Amino acid sequence: MEFEGDRNTDQGADHDTDLPVFEGLGFDPFVDAPSVLLDRVCDLEPGLFVQSVLEMLDVAALSPRDALRYLQVHDRVTSWWASHQAAALIAAAGATPTVEQFVVLDRLGDTEREVRIAELARDEVAAALRWGPVSTQSRIDQARLLTGPLAATQTALSLGEITAVHVRLITEAAQRLSTWDALEQATHNANRTDTPQNQRALTQARIVFTADCLVLQQGVLPTARAQGYSRTKSRANKVIDVIDAHGQARRRAAARRHRDVYLSPDVDGMSTLIARLDTFTANAIMGAINTAVTNPTIVGSCDATVGERRGQALAALIFGTHLTGVPNTGVGCTGSSITPIAVNITVDLTVPITALDSTLNPDSMGCDFRQLLADPGVKVFTRPVAVSEAGHVLDVGRKRYQITGSLRRLILARDGTCRFPGCNAAATRCQIDHVTAWDAGGRSDVGNLGALCVRHHQLKTHGGWHLTNSTPDGSCTWRSPQGLTYHHYPEPIIAPMSPAISTTKPQRAAKRDPPDTPQF
Repeated sequence: MEFEGDRNTDQGADHDTDLPVFEGLGFDPFVDAPSVLLDRVCDLEPGLFVQSVLEMLDVAALSPRDALRYLQVHDRVTSWWASHQAAALIAAAGATPTVEQFVVLDRLGDTEREVRIAELARDEVAAALRWGPVSTQSRIDQARLLTGPLAATQTALSLGEITAVHVRLITEAAQRLSTWDALEQATHNANRTDTPQNQRALTQARIVFTADCLVLQQGVLPTARAQGYSRTKSRANKVIDVIDAHGQARRRAAARRHRDVYLSPDVDGMSTLIARLDTFTANAIMGAINTAVTNPTIVGSCDATVGERRGQALAALIFGTHLTGVPNTGVGCTGSSITPIAVNITVDLTVPITALDSTLNPDSMGCDFRQLLADPGVKVFTRPVAVSEAGHVLDVGRKRYQITGSLRRLILARDGTCRFPGCNAAATRCQIDHVTAWDAGGRSDVGNLGALCVRHHQLKTHGGWHLTNSTPDGSCTWRSPQGLTYHHYPEPIIAPMSPAISTTKPQRAAKRDPPDTPQF
């Protein structure tokens, strides 16, 4: 970027005439100290000029005070730059929700049926940017709000007055309004049946929702400009209570129906247990756990952290075990013996046959697994699975359209998830798709089959997405409606065989060209 304009090269010229382009700014980005520059640009509207001034600074050499000033200016420039994303998302996905309709022939029943696919462009955006489908739809919805009823929020973002975190909070608050639900329903009705009555209802819903968004922004933006996330969120909740009191009560009642408990496997033999409960119950349970942490009869080691004690206390409270005071080993330690509880658990493990042969590979099987097999209370069922040297399931081709039995189990085990780039839908919930259609001569063998969730199966069939390559190990290549290429490589079910174990030459390992985008 050119800052100087026509710089006067006369060495005897005054400074003011030497840099006419900076007249009125009060600083020279090529001469002044970082502290002067940062103090000056902090008051300017964020944009390319301010960004360029930041680029000219040696950040590592800044004083602590100047570094803080730099972060302030940088945060405003980041907000300004983030504000440009909304317009690009609208250009890619459209200003309003879309639904594409297709009439297809059901080959099994020889009847016609209608297929509807909402937001066709969403999956292209998700694949191109490596976003998840839910996150992508959320960002598209946010962009539509910012370029519409939440335009004041978009302006505040572009001026660097608020951050992207504030924007997300305000858009989420707007989507909690009853008028947002009414607008979504009106949009759905208009897309499904385009009648004058539905169009009038859609227009009215937009007007009412826009009015609520105006009140929401008037109440929340002043706080967002001056405060952080927590206070802005609290302010948004209070504003919603005022403008949508009836809807707030309804949402609280509906939220209680979404109470649930989730288990998320972690690494190193640990898992995370998540409970979504009403606030009163959650606080009561947490209070009981914190009280039990100090109970000396709860089993635990002397050096256990508070977090470990909470976990032990939760287990004791849930199981309702009989606790008896039995001293642990060590001075000052107390503990308990817990009555054993019978729990039936089914676990699927994939283990190379060589790992079970202690004479071939004595150190390959973990101690925990050996103890599990030796436990008389554990029942073990085995099922052999043939894999390639790369760790993928081998082909066991079939010649029929409907994929059932062992072939279906093989596909599910090989793919693990939907084969669409970035989709993590479990293969067990997916459909088995023919890459080359059965009607077009496609075979029902492993190389021509793969797991696709319902949505991505429909995108492949009707939405302009094409599978240009599919291999027996599950890897495949996609071409999008915009002509971009994406590659998908499934995770092997076991680690690839080492050269000492593999019976084939390393040169036979499949080579892949570098993907056009980072692989998933």
